[in-house]
Amino acid sequence: MQTVRVKYKDHQKYICYEGQLTFKSFLDCVAKKFDIPTLDLKVFDVTKTEVDEEVFEFLIQKQDLGVLEICLPQDPNDSLSSSASASVSSYSDVDSDDTIILQRSPASTTKEEDSRLAKMIEDILKNKPGGERIMNEYARTKSLTDARRRDMVKMLVAQMTSYHGTSPSRRVKEEYAKGITSLFPNLADPRSKFGFEHYYNAEDGSGYLAWRLKFVQKGASEGQKEDPASVTNRWSKS
Repeated sequence: MQTVRVKYKDHQKYICYEGQLTFKSFLDCVAKKFDIPTLDLKVFDVTKTEVDEEVFEFLIQKQDLGVLEICLPQDPNDSLSSSASASVSSYSDVDSDDTIILQRSPASTTKEEDSRLAKMIEDILKNKPGGERIMNEYARTKSLTDARRRDMVKMLVAQMTSYHGTSPSRRVKEEYAKGITSLFPNLADPRSKFGFEHYYNAEDGSGYLAWRLKFVQKGASEGQKEDPASVTNRWSKS
């Protein structure tokens, strides 16, 4: 059983829910545990951006709670740094009045960050020949064929290297990877920690984006243009 660990000021407790986890049920349980009013309860994400009901439901649908903070804004003694933080925990035996079933969060980005990165990838594809076909195929099938995926990766790496060179930073590569799974949620890998590692995994430098970058770097170092036939053969094995 998954639980949510909540800290309010200097007090920390576990809270659980029965049934569907909604923004209201989350606030009701927090208020009950700490004897605080739900009316003025505020929730903030790790970037100190307020999380409202719409955003909360979006995070739950994406299985993405991350770390949340709560506070009572009318209380001058309250602050984000000393208010409540809620994070998903994996403890199974908890003394609680309620029960909740939560899944492990694959990512901790906010709705705003997801939207920004998704828009970045969408804009790139819309301005690349063949990009519309990629988005149309996903819209129709909720997936991409291997050929479309290879086309997408080549387009994105071409854009990445044109702005950041052939050795972009880890942050840039992660943003592109996150952007892909934000724009195309069904392409995320539910078995991985964050969902986008098969596009870029910083731990071992693997993933479709990393592999394509290595190919481009090799071509650049040799001063050769890419051979379309060799590209096709290489990516058909991906």
